[in-house]
Amino acid sequence: MNNNFPYIIVSVVLIVLSVILFYFLVLPQVEKINEQKQEIIDLQYKLENTTEYFENIEIMANKLNELGWSDLSDKIDANFMDGPFYTHNMEEYLSGLVTRSGLFLKSLDIEGGTESYEVAKGSSATDSAVKQVNVSFSLSGDYEYFLRFLDLLNRQALVISIKNVEISNGGTSGELTSEEGQNVYGSTFLNFQVKGTIPSK
Repeated sequence: MNNNFPYIIVSVVLIVLSVILFYFLVLPQVEKINEQKQEIIDLQYKLENTTEYFENIEIMANKLNELGWSDLSDKIDANFMDGPFYTHNMEEYLSGLVTRSGLFLKSLDIEGGTESYEVAKGSSATDSAVKQVNVSFSLSGDYEYFLRFLDLLNRQALVISIKNVEISNGGTSGELTSEEGQNVYGSTFLNFQVKGTIPSK
């Protein structure tokens, strides 16, 4: 009989126990450590992005200051503050954008901009500090000009939110003629019904 047999059994048992301990105790800890490392990497990434974001905000704020944004903001508030001249100022402003885009303005309606600002009963000043003025355009022209118009709206300091756009075939119209009597848009011009809102103070 081999005298080493008991030692072999003990060795096998110890190896099996070691494997079991590693699987149930060590391996889960290793997985947790790896998960924590990944979390740390994710947090570092978020921190770097957040830092970069605020740095970009600071750069843009400095550029706005250099461009005199404070004075420009005061002019915007003066021209577009809700009051007796609000509708007139807004009509002139929006009509100018339509003209710059190359479209033909058939009609422009502004609702809710003629009354002076008042805090509604049952609501706080904070809730009513900014109200929405409804604006609707009836436009005619080429689709490329319409895209130019939307781009102009997008680049304005005044926030204009477009809520609905309806496009229909305009065909040809005697209204859209040049001084020489020629049709400006031929048979390809479209009609655009645009509805949106503008915040007013």
